[in-house]
Amino acid sequence: MITFYGIVEDRQDPLKVGRVRVRIHGIHSENKQFIATPDLPWAQVLLPTTVAGLSGIGTQHGLIEGSTVFGFFRDGKTRQDPVITHVSAGIPQKGYKETTKDELLNRNIEKGFNDPRRLTVDEYKDTPDGPNPEQAPNRSHGLSTALDTAPKTPKEIVINYDATGSTITELELTADMLPYYPLYVDESDLSSISRGGILDHAINGGMLHTSTQKILGDFVDVQAKPVYPYNKVLQTEAGHVLEIDDTPKSERINVHHRSGTFHEIHADGSEVTRIVNNNYTAILKDDKVYIAGNADLQVGHGNVNITVDTGNVNMNVLKGNVDAQIQGTLNADVVGNTTFTSPETTMTTNLKVDGTVHITGAQTNDSTIDAVGDVSTDAGNGITLATHKHETTVKGGSSAGKYTSVKGK
Repeated sequence: MITFYGIVEDRQDPLKVGRVRVRIHGIHSENKQFIATPDLPWAQVLLPTTVAGLSGIGTQHGLIEGSTVFGFFRDGKTRQDPVITHVSAGIPQKGYKETTKDELLNRNIEKGFNDPRRLTVDEYKDTPDGPNPEQAPNRSHGLSTALDTAPKTPKEIVINYDATGSTITELELTADMLPYYPLYVDESDLSSISRGGILDHAINGGMLHTSTQKILGDFVDVQAKPVYPYNKVLQTEAGHVLEIDDTPKSERINVHHRSGTFHEIHADGSEVTRIVNNNYTAILKDDKVYIAGNADLQVGHGNVNITVDTGNVNMNVLKGNVDAQIQGTLNADVVGNTTFTSPETTMTTNLKVDGTVHITGAQTNDSTIDAVGDVSTDAGNGITLATHKHETTVKGGSSAGKYTSVKGK
């Protein structure tokens, strides 16, 4: 078995089966006039047995342009059918040109063993990686994608707590930032999060830190204290992060979207969820929530609307009080009946009822009662006032109801 190691330069497999083009050390020249990226052989990538690799089940590899890979040639000494078995992480250098005069390893998109992608597809024209190049005039195809359509980590994320959500500022690449990969040099290829850093986003030439501790410090205590090598991290090109942190006493699981939305489980089992824009939840059957402690709902900016299409709203307070402090106006539009069943109800407010109030028990008043219309009782009953009792007597037979006398006490 003849083995090799090389650098991935293209992953836009037209068959979409996960193949990559790899420039192999000792076989392919770094001079693209001899062999350009579109002329490199496609290499099959072997996946671990934890992936089905069949019928869309499982996942694909994570190789990108610039990845260092190892493998073997399936066709032996012919060396035209490479198979990739492994990938290697390291510490990318600024370029060996200054120290060893070896231009082979210098970062330059004009040379092989580098990420060859340019800013746009049009920029491949008249280069070895474009269609009908000088060294291969009969090749009608070139590299098919460029960095303007490739995923990139954000340059900056601004997260507000004033109902305006988050704003993502995308990274704008310039020619002097190429090759795009590796994103940084003189530092381990392993994610800085797995090496003990709090969540940050890698950008070309540096790191942009977006700490969940700082963002949520006024809301909840975040206990992120990863220690190498216990934090297992999956970090993607666009800036998504999945952490499975086994750091003793700080064990966490964190799923972080590039926008700043994330869900995290802390060492004690507590959960924190931050959604930087809108949230939608659809439950198509029953929903039940049990809270053993306190439940707090705070709305910073906006309204709270509760709509029940069909059914009742029941609130049972088995022990304790219901306290409501309303700084504004309380409006209640009741189409049906309103029933209060309570030993005592105290209201400190002005109450206006546009309708009929029916009271089955006794009514007492500590102040005056003003009525625009009559104050009446059922037939045969009298009205008892503070100092007088008024009785109505009808005199006369056939003229009953015409004469009235009032006796006072």
